[in-house]
Amino acid sequence: MKSYRTLALKELLSQKVTSILILIAVVLSTMMTTIVGQSIGVLSAMREQQAIAIGGNRYATFLQMNADQLHALEQDERLSYVGKSIYMGSLELSPSLTLGLTEYLDDTAAIYPSSTSIEEGHLPEAPMEIALSEDILKYLGFEGGIGDRITLSLQKNLRHNIATAIPIQQNLFLQGY
Repeated sequence: MKSYRTLALKELLSQKVTSILILIAVVLSTMMTTIVGQSIGVLSAMREQQAIAIGGNRYATFLQMNADQLHALEQDERLSYVGKSIYMGSLELSPSLTLGLTEYLDDTAAIYPSSTSIEEGHLPEAPMEIALSEDILKYLGFEGGIGDRITLSLQKNLRHNIATAIPIQQNLFLQGY
């Protein structure tokens, strides 16, 4: 055993350049593996945060449920949170910009903190009330104030865009912006 150790030390000392290159390759390989692993972790976290910002912190969406089905979901212990909302329709503001209106029931809007901050007025509390940002109000050409009626011509898509969208005229009262 002693002879192998002595032989290895003699070889390392006689072939310094090769030994240094092997050592550098091992260090660089370790560094690259660490960097790739960290990059994958960062990208995964960014993807999750983007998904939460776009769609809220949810994992599944069920459409057109009746009260019994909703109650069954609320009682299911596998689900940590069940939010309720009603899609009201959409309004095309420009060819590249569409306003989607959703009514959140109970405290469901709390999962969208950026959508529930109001500069003036308050969030809707009763049917036929709405809160829109100042930018959207400018886009719509709305000149009124809080408490004024705003009429929106919405399109409601049925059956996941399989059937033709139906036009809906909504008269709502502005409660905040």
